[in-house]
Amino acid sequence: MPSRREQIVAVALRLYRANGVAGTTLKDVAEAAGVPLGNMYYYFKTRDDLVRAALDACEAELLDLLARLSPLPSRAWFEAYFDWLLADPGGAAQFGCPFGTLAGELRALGDPAAARAGRTVGLYLDALRQRTVLLGLPPSAGDDLFAAVQGAYTVARALNDPEFFRQSVARLRAGAPQFGGARA
Repeated sequence: MPSRREQIVAVALRLYRANGVAGTTLKDVAEAAGVPLGNMYYYFKTRDDLVRAALDACEAELLDLLARLSPLPSRAWFEAYFDWLLADPGGAAQFGCPFGTLAGELRALGDPAAARAGRTVGLYLDALRQRTVLLGLPPSAGDDLFAAVQGAYTVARALNDPEFFRQSVARLRAGAPQFGGARA
């Protein structure tokens, strides 16, 4: 069972993804987590502390995914990756990439945590590049896949149409047999 602090971070991350960091106050997080606002300061002295904790959780989420996929041969790795995308962790099809959305907003806000968030997105991109190379493809194939997925996230969020994301990923999967087979 997650600790109270971990529960608060999970709520904050969900709110950041849905409303943005700038659109989410400590009061919003406290209310959604069922914690009195005064108690929030026991867990997080500042808003920046909570944002850093959310980044920690975001990075842990990515590292967990990569660790689960790591033992798989590359074609199976990509199949599992597409499965993960289609499972839509955290409502990403509605709110955007679970990693890129937060990184992009922090950069737009000029937040010092933006560089750290960007490194997490870099880990994601590097994993795709490494796996494409193992398939005998150039690293740019990983870049192209990453860009296509990020574009699908962006359009789905703009249209508030999670089905757009799912259909886009299904087409990517079917149209990219080099990544693991042409499964619809």
